[in-house]
Amino acid sequence: MPADIHALTGAYALDAVSDGERAEFERHLAECESCAQEVAELRDTATRLALAATEDPPPVLKSRVLAKIRTVRQLPPETTAVPLRHWDRRPLALRMTTMAAAVLLVVAAALGVLVVRQNQQLDDTRAQADEMSRILRAGDAQVLSLDEGDTGRMTVAMSRSLDRMLLLGDDLPDPPSGRDFQVWSGHDGKMVSAGFLNPSNGNAQLALRGIGDADQIAVTVEPDGGSEQPTTPPVMSVDLPTA
Repeated sequence: MPADIHALTGAYALDAVSDGERAEFERHLAECESCAQEVAELRDTATRLALAATEDPPPVLKSRVLAKIRTVRQLPPETTAVPLRHWDRRPLALRMTTMAAAVLLVVAAALGVLVVRQNQQLDDTRAQADEMSRILRAGDAQVLSLDEGDTGRMTVAMSRSLDRMLLLGDDLPDPPSGRDFQVWSGHDGKMVSAGFLNPSNGNAQLALRGIGDADQIAVTVEPDGGSEQPTTPPVMSVDLPTA
């Protein structure tokens, strides 16, 4: 058991503790309100990571498939022998086969795009979950939450010993046309570009390495492609703990 039982919040939230540690930590949770709140926030963050990978098929795909189903007959079972007396029916069968093949091609192409997209999202989410787990297992892990109402919410998970940080945004609006959400790290008043948040269905993630002595994270709306220095006031900003 660690000397500081409070450090188990991250591992407990991810179910990465032994049975003995779980039992002892749950006894601690019953008496420690701050740890209970942190565990709840971490579990909420993990849920948001999983939801970031989900995407419903576009409604137009369903309507196209249902429309084609009403106009295409089901093909008969394939046979290896075709009696000569059926040769006069082959043109119709060929036309039906061609129509069915066309429908299958459209559906397969649409589903293929969805599968590739969802597989990529799953890969991204697994990578983010791995990064979150790595940070939370650090003895100096810190998790900060920021709720800016119409601008959305942002969670910052960081470890100075690992020199890593993970930003998770949700309920984010799309940036205005021709603009980007640019992320900045503050270093004693100097702002350094750290990347961009690109919302998809309101969700965005950004993993940072080499945070150094950063004392602030801010998000501004910048021209497409970003700026060398912030040109607008932050729409989100959070001060980072020094230890």
